[in-house]
Amino acid sequence: MWISSRLFVIFLLLHLETTCSEPFEAHLRGPGFVMEPPGRVEFSNSSGGWLDCSASGSPQPTIDWVHADGSAVTEIHGVRRVLRNGTLVLMPFAAAAYHQDVHNTIYRCIASNSVGRIVSRDVQVRAVVAQAYKVDVEVLSASRGCTAILRCVVPTFVKELVRVVSWVHEPAIYIYPSLQGDGKFHLLPTGELLIHNLQESDESQSFRCRSMHRLTRQVVVSSPTRLRINSHRGIISPSVVEHTAHVQVSQDEGAVLLCVAQGCPSPEYSWYTHNGAGPLPVLSGPRVRLLGPILAIEAVTGEDSGVYKCTASNVGGEASAELRLTVATPIQVEISPNVLSVHMGGTAEFRCLVTSNGSPVGMQNILWYKDGRQLPSSGRVEDTLVVPRVSRENRGMYQCVVRRPEGDTFQATAELQLGDAPPVLLYSFIEQTLQPGPAVSLKCSAAGNPTPQISWTLDGFPLPSNGRFMIGQYITVHGDVISHVNISHVMVEDGGEYACIAENRAGRVQHAARLNIYGLPYIRLIPKVTAVSGETLNLKCPVAGYPIEEIHWERGGRELPDDIRQRVQPDGSLTISPVQKNSDSGVYTCWARNKQGHSARRSGEVTVIVPPKVSPFQTSILQLNMGDRASLTCSVVKGDLPLTINWRKDGRPIDPTQHMSVKQVDQYNSILVIENLGSDHTGNYSCVVRNSAAEVENSQALLVNVPPRWIVEPVDANVERNRHIMLHCQAQGVPTPSIVWKKATGSKSGEYEEVRERPFTKLLGNGSLLLQHVKEDREGFYLCQANNGIGTGIGKVIQLKVNSSPYFSSTSRSVMVKKGDTALLQCSVSGDKPINIVWMRSGKNTLNPSTNYKISVKQEATPDGVSAELQIRTVDATDSGPYFCRASNLYGNDQQLVQLQVQEPPQPPSVLEAAMISSRSVNLKWQPKTLGTGDVSKYLVEFREADPALFVEQWQQVEVKDPPTFNALIENLKPATRYAFRVIAEGSAGRSAPSQELIVRTEPQRPAGPPLNLSARPLSSTELLISWVAPLPELRHGDIQGYNVGYKLANSGNTAYNFTSVSGDGDGGNGELLLSGLAKFQRYNVVVQAFNQVGPGPLSEPATSQTMEDVPSRSPEDVRCAALSSQSLQVSWQPPPIYHTNGLLQGYKLVFEPIIDDIQPSKDEVESRKTTALTMVLTGLRKYTNYSIQVLAHTRMGDGVLSKPLFCHSEEDVPEAPADIKVVVSSSQSLYISWLPPTEPNGVITKYSLYTRVVNGREELNNEKRSLPSQQAYYEAKGLHPHMEYQFWVTASTRVGEGKSSRVASQITTNRIPARIISFGGLVVRPWRSTVTLPCTAVGKPKRDWFKSDVVLRQGGHHNTQILDNGDLIISSLELGDGGNYSCQVDNGIGTDRLTHILLVQVPPAAPTLYVTSATSSSILMHWKCGFTGNAPITGYTLFYRRGNANTDEMQLSRHASSHELKGLVCGSTYQIYLSAQNKVGPSPSSIMLHVRTQGQSPGQPSSTALLAPNSTSLLVRLHSWPDNGCPILYFVLQYKAVTDDPDAEWVMVSNALKPQRRLVVPNLLPSTLYHLRMEAHNVAGESSAEFSFVTLTKDGDPPPPEIVQRGHRGTTVFYGNINLLIPSIAALSGMICTIVMVIICYRNKQSAHSQKESLENRANSEAAQRERYYATIHKVSMQNNDKIPETSEDISPYATFQLSEGAANMSQPHHGGPANTLLHSFMYHERALAEGCSSPPPAASKNRRRHSRKTEPESEESESDQDQLTSSRTESSNQHEGKIKHSIIYHGAQSSTSSDLSPMSEQKSLPRRGRSRYHHQQYQFSTNTTPRHHNSNKMNNNTSNNINTTNMNMNTNTTATPSTSNSNKILSPRGGGNLKSISSTFKSQDSIQCHIPTLVKSPSISTQQQKQFHKQQVQGSTNSSSNSNGNMPCNPNSNSSSLKQQQPLLITPKLHQLEAGSGPQELMGLDGIGGSPLVACMPPSSQFRPIPHKSSIMPAHEPPHHQNHSNHLPPHHPSSGSTLLNPSTAMLSSKFFTAPTLPK
Repeated sequence: MWISSRLFVIFLLLHLETTCSEPFEAHLRGPGFVMEPPGRVEFSNSSGGWLDCSASGSPQPTIDWVHADGSAVTEIHGVRRVLRNGTLVLMPFAAAAYHQDVHNTIYRCIASNSVGRIVSRDVQVRAVVAQAYKVDVEVLSASRGCTAILRCVVPTFVKELVRVVSWVHEPAIYIYPSLQGDGKFHLLPTGELLIHNLQESDESQSFRCRSMHRLTRQVVVSSPTRLRINSHRGIISPSVVEHTAHVQVSQDEGAVLLCVAQGCPSPEYSWYTHNGAGPLPVLSGPRVRLLGPILAIEAVTGEDSGVYKCTASNVGGEASAELRLTVATPIQVEISPNVLSVHMGGTAEFRCLVTSNGSPVGMQNILWYKDGRQLPSSGRVEDTLVVPRVSRENRGMYQCVVRRPEGDTFQATAELQLGDAPPVLLYSFIEQTLQPGPAVSLKCSAAGNPTPQISWTLDGFPLPSNGRFMIGQYITVHGDVISHVNISHVMVEDGGEYACIAENRAGRVQHAARLNIYGLPYIRLIPKVTAVSGETLNLKCPVAGYPIEEIHWERGGRELPDDIRQRVQPDGSLTISPVQKNSDSGVYTCWARNKQGHSARRSGEVTVIVPPKVSPFQTSILQLNMGDRASLTCSVVKGDLPLTINWRKDGRPIDPTQHMSVKQVDQYNSILVIENLGSDHTGNYSCVVRNSAAEVENSQALLVNVPPRWIVEPVDANVERNRHIMLHCQAQGVPTPSIVWKKATGSKSGEYEEVRERPFTKLLGNGSLLLQHVKEDREGFYLCQANNGIGTGIGKVIQLKVNSSPYFSSTSRSVMVKKGDTALLQCSVSGDKPINIVWMRSGKNTLNPSTNYKISVKQEATPDGVSAELQIRTVDATDSGPYFCRASNLYGNDQQLVQLQVQEPPQPPSVLEAAMISSRSVNLKWQPKTLGTGDVSKYLVEFREADPALFVEQWQQVEVKDPPTFNALIENLKPATRYAFRVIAEGSAGRSAPSQELIVRTEPQRPAGPPLNLSARPLSSTELLISWVAPLPELRHGDIQGYNVGYKLANSGNTAYNFTSVSGDGDGGNGELLLSGLAKFQRYNVVVQAFNQVGPGPLSEPATSQTMEDVPSRSPEDVRCAALSSQSLQVSWQPPPIYHTNGLLQGYKLVFEPIIDDIQPSKDEVESRKTTALTMVLTGLRKYTNYSIQVLAHTRMGDGVLSKPLFCHSEEDVPEAPADIKVVVSSSQSLYISWLPPTEPNGVITKYSLYTRVVNGREELNNEKRSLPSQQAYYEAKGLHPHMEYQFWVTASTRVGEGKSSRVASQITTNRIPARIISFGGLVVRPWRSTVTLPCTAVGKPKRDWFKSDVVLRQGGHHNTQILDNGDLIISSLELGDGGNYSCQVDNGIGTDRLTHILLVQVPPAAPTLYVTSATSSSILMHWKCGFTGNAPITGYTLFYRRGNANTDEMQLSRHASSHELKGLVCGSTYQIYLSAQNKVGPSPSSIMLHVRTQGQSPGQPSSTALLAPNSTSLLVRLHSWPDNGCPILYFVLQYKAVTDDPDAEWVMVSNALKPQRRLVVPNLLPSTLYHLRMEAHNVAGESSAEFSFVTLTKDGDPPPPEIVQRGHRGTTVFYGNINLLIPSIAALSGMICTIVMVIICYRNKQSAHSQKESLENRANSEAAQRERYYATIHKVSMQNNDKIPETSEDISPYATFQLSEGAANMSQPHHGGPANTLLHSFMYHERALAEGCSSPPPAASKNRRRHSRKTEPESEESESDQDQLTSSRTESSNQHEGKIKHSIIYHGAQSSTSSDLSPMSEQKSLPRRGRSRYHHQQYQFSTNTTPRHHNSNKMNNNTSNNINTTNMNMNTNTTATPSTSNSNKILSPRGGGNLKSISSTFKSQDSIQCHIPTLVKSPSISTQQQKQFHKQQVQGSTNSSSNSNGNMPCNPNSNSSSLKQQQPLLITPKLHQLEAGSGPQELMGLDGIGGSPLVACMPPSSQFRPIPHKSSIMPAHEPPHHQNHSNHLPPHHPSSGSTLLNPSTAMLSSKFFTAPTLPK
């Protein structure tokens, strides 16, 4: 192609004789990179760096460097240079000469030539300034017998550039990285040094770390570091300290995954791969080696990539880490085609082929570049680039760049060439007619590929060669050719047809046009014309002059044409076709004539030549073999002489050097002879025959078959083991030979078998053989054969030698020898010789016979290597250990571990443990001693029961005769029984001592019996209480761990139960579970099964129960409304979905209200009506009023959800009568009538009808009706008769009709016009800040005066009032104070009139009064009272609340609401709450912000005996006994340590995030050891911590020795044992007692008279009080947050009642005696409905009293059940005890909260189960008890300390206080902090005092004077109410409001003395009085627990309660009083009222 193109170009140049050069060169080739720079280059500033870049192409490309932004890289003297060969050199530089844009930037290499331009990948250059650094050594772990990890710590700023090359074991032992290590030392590839089996001797050794800088090659050595070995060898669970998280290697390389863990004992490693469906263990194989913490994979493939998991485990546990291996497979990028030639205007398409190992690769990130510039993405589809409509701008170099996610890039280049395009004329000249003389220019422009040449003719002949003609031609930058013909002075003979011809090898095109010059005819010279026989001859007459009339041709005197072959064209040219030599040769004459008759003639000769014709060759292809003789004959069969015959080969003339000869036989024949054919003679041979007529060519292809011959001949090769080698073998021949490799199966002359493609054997396309990871089996003779069918082919045998480094067949082996014998250690190593063998001991001591007389060494050669032997004579125990046989040769080294074990009399086995424990068998395993295992022939396993309560049995034996397994299976054991095991080793020297005993408890079996007495009881609509009894003891088969409770819907088709687990207490107790979240009103089947560690037992028989009904959870659907009339609406609906009814629908309730804007509604317009139908007609409605209608469904449990409001309008009706009418005299003949619209228009007023009647006396003279528009409310009747009576009345009309008439107003026309007011007064309502106009229109031209509440208003007297001239009063900027009565008075002397407007100004409402009723751990119930509404209805409320400093949340509440319960709150947290109201004017100010704390505190602290139960080697922690104080415990932190003499003993962490559970066992304790236990309990409210001491039992389970127990009490200093604390305390206590005595004496003197009067009244009523009273509250379990307020007698009474006797005044006195009635009233849950009235007969309660008395015992918490207390219906009745009166109020935790009429609310909790902590359900008991054993306060305190659940409060009702009573009034706080003081007061006979016990108030102070006044009013109120009370409390507390107001509730508010001056830190308390008696104040129930202002003062602590001032209402809340903090620490004290009728003495 290249040769033919060159010849064609030369031919054109010679033929056209032009100076234009041909731009299309076939030999041009675009640039391609030979050496592309790498993607990243790093170098140090001391060494400098360089970037090589070279490219090839034609012409040779130039190399340039650019920056990332495309700017050229220039040279910087001394810093950067660009060499001529394209290398970019970055010179070494000083640190100060660092330039960011030079030394840390991106460069690109660009190669370009005339064809195009390509750009290299980005080269990130980073220069590192060398800095000095230090390395240190860090010892991660060093425990005796374990593995130490030494880490080389490199500073972070050089860490990525520094690697650890070795470690130095002082003084000069170098340890290098390896995959396996030497048994003692192992340097990992990542630099960590592992030192195995640490001993005391290792502690004195030191180590140094050697590191090397990757760029500077600088070596830095650390300072020596010594090991500090921890002598205490404890068990340390493994933890991964180092692992290679991500390893990335290329395909066929080796990969090393590293995972290092520290632990003791040294952990064992397991490797898993996660590349499949599940984890699979990694197994060793030919390519995979498992070397402990190292996983080595040789020759990785793509299948090896993925996630690997390494697990390190020992007896202490296990740790794991995940590692990811990424295998980067090399990819090949190719553009198809790499050279593309496309014609201009065509479409070019390139495809980027991305393959890996010959397989296509999926979607890649592909970018396309054109001449170094990135192409937009519009022209490509995935991997294909399409270039449409190719133009010259599109030719050039294209690049496909593939960028992988790993960051590396690959690219390929392709060239787009323009193909041949025939010429196209872009511009041509036109025909012209000119006069002679001017200059003429003709122009042609053409384009084509190759660039065309343009020639010119005139009438078919060359242009005249005279000085007037000039031809010019040039080529534009776009390749277009432009040619000019310029005629300087045109003459007549220059006229004719000019033609321009554009021609290239693809074709030719021409354009012709005439140039006419006026003048006479003129014919130019006709040159001799040669015609070719057989073709067409076209003769043009070269005539000039213009115009020409005719042209004729003649030959031989005859005018042509005279033959059919001749034709004269219209333009005068002569055409002859075909030409015949004999007929057409001769002289032809042309003559031309114009119209004037002038003519011209000219003749020319035509010669006809016959073109040559060559005889064709016999075949198109001549095929001969090399060395043959060949001849080709060329015969010309026709053609005129002279003939020229030439031979060409491949388009070129015959080269004489190719040994070819041409023999010219005659003028017509020529022979080409080749004597000896060679390979270079193959080609196309052409015979070219030419004469003057034409040139013809005939071709023959000659193919010379050439036998193969070597291009690259294979040679012998050597390769190191495990390396790659390429065996080259390339041959050439015709046809192309095929290459086959074979390998000898034996010797060189033996058989050979073909080598085929397989793993690690690659046959490349060029014939080379690639062998990867060569092993010894690849060694041998290889034969490379080349054959193409020509000859026998060639072959070459080469030898491949594998240079093998030493290697062993196995990594380790063991040798066992008896003590005193000779040990023979052997090792066989393979590899290339010579091999040097060295024996080492423990990996570091070389064994030398010259220094050790006991050893001898010898070795001998083997065919594969060397066999070595080490003899050790007279071995003993010290010779045991690891020995290493280290082999080395020229190619490497390897070693083998030989473990020598010297047998001695056996030592007792160690590490005896139970590998498997079942109910009937135990699988034991043990380990022999590491030193001197001896020759153990068998093991004896001895066992016996270990229960100390049983008789000590004899040891039973089991023989184990398989010592290597070190395990034994002991069978036929008892389940759940403790056994002691020990093992004895027996050998030839006898038995060893027994091993340490192992105590094992056999596993339990599955329970064989189901739980008993299963019952299910509904507690609510979503809860069932499930209770059961444990299975029979003989069927439990171990400790019951818990129960599985299954439940399912009874009517569902599902047979599977939903199970939930309940943890048991292990002692087989009863159980219960509260199932919540159930479907409402559904029947459930419930089953229970017990389970232990083995598994679950059988299911019980199912119990069936149904959840309670509930209110519907969805509203009725499809609510519709239609107006039936003006006063009735019809409403219809559909029932709610059946699955949302939650019960049996009882009916529906319609709630409707009119949408009106009353000023102040006098009544609540909201009405409701009930029905059972699905439609209802509402009647009696307001006419023409819009109603809001909502519908709800209700069940027996209450109302459901309201539907969305539906608005419906009643129809119009006739209006009512106009409200009023006036008629006044406006003149003598006119009257002015005005009226008011109807108050109830009942529609849209359309008109008014004014009726007029003229009356003369009683006679009606005339009447008329006049219609007036609806907006007009006045009329002036004119033209009336004087002194006549006129009567007027008005009616209003709507669309329906005319309404009622107003009253009749009459007036007599008169000449006197008295002053009268036409306007109407009345109520005027306006919003504040607006303007109101009060009209006062009058007749009679009167004088007007305005009054406001009888005060005259003057013009300008007020800033916002203005009186207009027409009498109207304008008030602007209305305020609330502007409201009132405004009167207008008129007077004109004839008459007077007065009008009053009542102005009502609407303002925003006042702040509502907000108070909190109660609180639980997750909710707060609040009520409020709306104050001043601002003269407008309340439209809604907004509640604001936030927790602590969090963001404030707000909630919109209904205008009808007066209470709300905030739910979902955080336990034990303080919330800030305030409320605002809105009306149509705006929102009110916020209420006083309340600080309310939800129930719950940080956890309490249990007693040590309740919490801990130590055993011999374990500790049982009863976590359930830890009190949570109302907030569930989130987690525990538990740690312990043994009490030793070591002050640095560390705490052992059991768990720092232990989830709450019933019990926890702390194992691995030592017997008879004193321990400290530190625990923390965390909940939402906070945390509490405590430390306990305990002593484990002895090994046999006996109590520990007394000295250890006493040691635990040392150091705990008691209060009374410190004399420095005792004396000041006694003195302070004495002073306090004296002060209290004096205060009480003064108090008694002041109150003696009052006390005597009260005593008499109490005694008078004692007989009536002896009647037995029974009051109880109703048990409502777990009321839901959305429960309705109780409405029936079965619901909870808002007051708890009890009776107090005046005789109780002497209860605390020791001398009190005599028979008396003891009334015990306990307030508990009661599930029976009350009988009629408030009392019912009390049940007998002797059993319950005994149970309560038992609860004071310390063990009752674990042994006593609470189930019956909380699930049975009972109260404590009045019990008769001689000489004792006892009054108790027992509260059951948060759930005993009695429901008030405001909000029956309780905290939603699960009921307590057996064994559940009673701190979840605490009881608080307030009692007055005269029992002698309780009168002592110290003894009471002791009781309360023993049992925190039951507390006694002595309520002293005696009017005389004594010191003894003050000492006995102590009670345990509900939260265990401080004492509750006695609640003491004086009660009138038969008085019922309602006491309100609110949630804790952060109380302000109340002055003493206020307290006295408060108490005085209280006593008066009590006296007044005595006539209304008979001791019995009505069931409904609201039935008698007057009586209820007189009963003064007792407000118990604890004193908080932190509010006083000098107080201590602030503290939130329960109902605890701290430092004094609590404040006792009574308040009416209607106050609903108002907040107490801060600015009051608390009464002094010594002031008795009955000195308070009584007030019916607490002081009002003033905004300046600040916020109020409410802390409801106990729910049962939250807003509960109780009535206390007193008893007589």
